[in-house]
Amino acid sequence: MKRVLCVLMVLVMLLGISAAAESLPSSTKDTLVIAMQSDVASLNPFYTDSATLKRIYVQVFDQLFNYQEKSENIVCNAVESYAFDEDYMGISLTLRKDIVFHNGTPATSKDLQYTFEYLRNNSLGKTMDYINFDDVTIVDDYTVHVGLNYKYSALLDCLVKVSLIPKDACEEMGDAYARAPIGSGPYKFKNWVAGDRIELVANENYWKYQPPIKNIIVRIITEKAVQYIELLTGGIDVAMDPLPADVLDAITTKPEGIEVVNGGQVAIYFINFNYNSENEAMKNKQVRQAISYAINHEDAAAVFGAGMTAPSYSLLPSGVFGYNAEYDKNPRYPYDPEKAKEMLAEAGYGDGLTLRVICSPMYSSIAEVVQNQLAKVGVTLDIKTYDEATAADMQENGNDYDLNFGMVNINGDPIVSPFGTHFDPDKGVMGGRNKSKNAADPDTAKVKELLLQLKQTFDFDERYAIMQDIMDEMMEYCWVMPVFETGVYALKNTHLQNYMKVVNYDFFGPAYFD
Repeated sequence: MKRVLCVLMVLVMLLGISAAAESLPSSTKDTLVIAMQSDVASLNPFYTDSATLKRIYVQVFDQLFNYQEKSENIVCNAVESYAFDEDYMGISLTLRKDIVFHNGTPATSKDLQYTFEYLRNNSLGKTMDYINFDDVTIVDDYTVHVGLNYKYSALLDCLVKVSLIPKDACEEMGDAYARAPIGSGPYKFKNWVAGDRIELVANENYWKYQPPIKNIIVRIITEKAVQYIELLTGGIDVAMDPLPADVLDAITTKPEGIEVVNGGQVAIYFINFNYNSENEAMKNKQVRQAISYAINHEDAAAVFGAGMTAPSYSLLPSGVFGYNAEYDKNPRYPYDPEKAKEMLAEAGYGDGLTLRVICSPMYSSIAEVVQNQLAKVGVTLDIKTYDEATAADMQENGNDYDLNFGMVNINGDPIVSPFGTHFDPDKGVMGGRNKSKNAADPDTAKVKELLLQLKQTFDFDERYAIMQDIMDEMMEYCWVMPVFETGVYALKNTHLQNYMKVVNYDFFGPAYFD
């Protein structure tokens, strides 16, 4: 197992390496055109925790910490060094001394302190209840101490989301800052035509390197299939939101000039069992286990896309810290329809069982495969398909369903996701993106205790062991059943080099065309 740099280190301090700006190759093209499916509502980096916004703000802003190559590797970025308090109830963050904002103002501790104030007053900050925003104090010209409300071992992973904000410019601009932001990242904001494009220009005074590509144009192309056509015909250089079918086509046919980029095997597709359903069968652990035995993971994975997916019997995919290959080598619930029938009969459902499913189009093909599989053991799925927003609202805010299908991209530490989204009994929910309400099950007590231990444990090996205990317990009760894993994909022009994708973070600053 590889140790996680920064967040899972036992050391209380990690010193950043001060060095001259990196030298990068020149680029044969001065403009990079990328396509996203949807526009952002704001260029405020703390407006929401969305993949779409991440693609923009990592170009314009410096994050305090960054992912490097993999989401399990967290490295210092705007923060040069840090030190946890002895009791882990606070952290001191020291900025690099060579960061200059796009307006020419050097970054200091007053900007770092203001960053947390700005974070506090936006939606992203409201999710960070572990930060004591009333206890963020300046120590010296470049160091700020941040108090915590409780010990949180995934803190650095969460600080990857925090972008350094210039105090004076932000206060002076007011609401206009969210439409024309000033950061300190490799690219400066230039122009935003809502619903059409966002334009960025290279920051030639960037502390880390001088971006080889001088301009980035982000085009909003709502039809994913059109993105692929534009890529094939040279209209864009990167398709950020390709259809799975187009990724599969690029993998299998290898069209000239096109490459597949995988941000890591970090996505899990799963089934939620709604314990709080009006259907009493969902409260029966034996029923949930029987259904798990009836699912053929290989067939479900193949429907999504052979070459893109792999059957998974683990709540954590293979590209994430905490993954244990034993879950896939020796599944807790291998495909065994005869055993499923026996268990359903023992539970009192030998004559059949009907379950209601709420589904969005994204999961319809998977739902149909599972529907056919469960029919073989006497379980009928009544599938109702709605648009994505409607299905999500019905799943999150109601209980008129028994099963639902979900997917989660794991951005880093599993305590944040999926454990943080699959299980949160304090909020009365359990399931991906808080869609399946199972906290009423009295058997959740042990998982809650283990999650608290995980939050407060900083030793690498101890955290890994606790994660195994959490997965064992969750798999025993079958509140969530993983089906298959896949990567987080983009498609790009083969001449674009040095573009790094880590989950939903896309770093174009060091990229160039050969």
